[in-house]
Amino acid sequence: MRKMTFLAVLFFVLFSCNNEKKGSSETKSDNKSEKVSNKSDGKSYDCLKDYKDDYEALLTKDEMTSVHPINDKAKVELRSGSYGEHIYRWNSNRPSFTMEVSNMKMDVPDQNTIGIKNLSFYSDKTDLKSAIGTFDMGYKQLSDKELEQIQKNLEKAEDEVKKTGEDLMKVRSKMNWDAVEGLGSSAWYKWSDQWGGELVVLAGRANFTILIKISDDPDENRELAKKLAEKVIAKCK
Repeated sequence: MRKMTFLAVLFFVLFSCNNEKKGSSETKSDNKSEKVSNKSDGKSYDCLKDYKDDYEALLTKDEMTSVHPINDKAKVELRSGSYGEHIYRWNSNRPSFTMEVSNMKMDVPDQNTIGIKNLSFYSDKTDLKSAIGTFDMGYKQLSDKELEQIQKNLEKAEDEVKKTGEDLMKVRSKMNWDAVEGLGSSAWYKWSDQWGGELVVLAGRANFTILIKISDDPDENRELAKKLAEKVIAKCK
């Protein structure tokens, strides 16, 4: 419900924005966390639908290993569907970090992580350029005008949608994603010192997430994540 409500809110915003900017599908900014040059190569990447129930083939262990070695003792997490995943985790030489849950502090092992999750698709009826706009709206830095439009749309929504939407916007305001150029139709990356790197990629109507942490270096992990994503995208070439 929360995810669908968020998408509904984004749809309202994009509907308004598209009415104002119908003549252009490309936006540019010097701020890498704001807007990127939207691009579509005309490909839907629908071939990736063949892998939605086979994450082990979507990004294979051999493909991951070609980017970075996986420890023999690594544990795998594997499941299919829109919330599927194929992820390897193993102990690192980095010290544990402290995490607080319900006012209780606990030490959490800082594990190495590499893998993919959450392969999903926009509707076949969705225009490829519109898919880029909707996707970017979830990660870019929103302008004052866009935030104002979201607030107006929330005020028109039913109470349940309004409350959920307001909560989601509070969470979103704390997110800090950087645009990644030259990867798929659009891509965004964020780094957490605790959990590592997360790279979200849109290729046509397909979108997926790469997880990576093999060091404390955000840039090193970002480059590895890009290489992993390229292996997924290449399956439709």
